[in-house]
Formats: sequence, C-alpha cells, structure tokens
Amino acid sequence: MSFDQPAQFLQIDHFLANEDRLNLLEYVLDREADFVPTSTATGDLDYRKSWILYHFEAYENWMIQKITPLLPRLFHAWNIEPFAISQIEIQLTAHNDGHYYKIHNDNGSPDAATRTMSYVYYFNREPTNFSGGALRLYDMRIENGHYVQAETYRDIQPVNNRIVFFPSHCLHEVLPISCRSRNFADSRFTLNGWVRREATEYV
Repeated sequence: MSFDQPAQFLQIDHFLANEDRLNLLEYVLDREADFVPTSTATGDLDYRKSWILYHFEAYENWMIQKITPLLPRLFHAWNIEPFAISQIEIQLTAHNDGHYYKIHNDNGSPDAATRTMSYVYYFNREPTNFSGGALRLYDMRIENGHYVQAETYRDIQPVNNRIVFFPSHCLHEVLPISCRSRNFADSRFTLNGWVRREATEYV
C-alpha cells in the first residue's frame, strides 16, 4: 500500500533587516579567498558543485539566535511533538555558474540521522545577476513504511532575503545555476543547516 505526502515547508520572506542582510553580504564578499569546493560524504565528484566557507564564527551563533524562536512555529505547522535539540548546524555556501546539487535528503547517513529540520536562507547582491538555482522539494510516497520519491514536486525560488524550512528526510535538489559574469560577488549565497534532536530521542 502506498500514498503520496505533499512536501512540507515553511517559507518566510524579508527574514532579516536590510542592514543585517547587507552586513552579511559584505562579510561574505570580503572572504572570497577562503571559500573552497564542496564535497559529499560519498566522494562523488559529479553530485554537487558549489563553494563553501567552513569557518565564519561571527555569524554562526548570530544566525542560530534568529532561527531558534521559529522552532515552535514549525512544531505546530508540521504537527511534530517538540523535542530536545542537541545542535543547530550551519554552513555558508555559494553557487555560481553551472553549480547544482542533485537529489538527496539531509539525514540519510548514520552521522546525519538525528537531523530533523533543514533550513536555507538566501541572500545575494542586487540586482540579481544569476538565474536558476531553485530548491526543488519532492513530494514523498510512503511505501511499506519507507519514504520514496514521488513524481510531483514544488520549486521554491532563491529570492533574496528568503528563508525556507523543511523536514530533513524530504528529498530535494538545487537546480543548476546560470551566472553569465561568473563573478563570485554575483553568486547565489546561502546560510543553511539542520536542527538535530537528541540521539536518545531519535527513532
């Protein structure tokens, strides 16, 4: 027996005050030389193309403080029993011309099993000088108690100053980006990460 479950997500536009967004953008552009190519846990070189900044202490706790007050709203919207949070992870990525991330979920490996909620905050220089890069969230088909990909999906555009939350088990991908200038400053930037529940509570 199987049935489809529409992709769950919460989208909030105008997430940060304009001054905060501009300061974040300036911080990122000043650190272009510190970004390195991304990788995947499997080592597949053709599965993900983007750049990542691994160390950005100035904004790690700051962003977590912005996200934490929204968690009760997510529990209610998705009918999730509130749980003890062990960690809120965060990373800073840049997608430029030809970059993408193929279909995956965020908690499919043993070291990621406690990831329960995922989030992506979009920001970029204006006017926007890239196209594409939508977040494609797939509806889920439940077959014999397991989530599998349905044929239907929802595309969420990477609008400047928008944040999107979705369950970490949801299959999703980043559609290819086109950036004619190929300038780092014209990239699709994200602060993204995951909310982890305590391992003792994970089922």
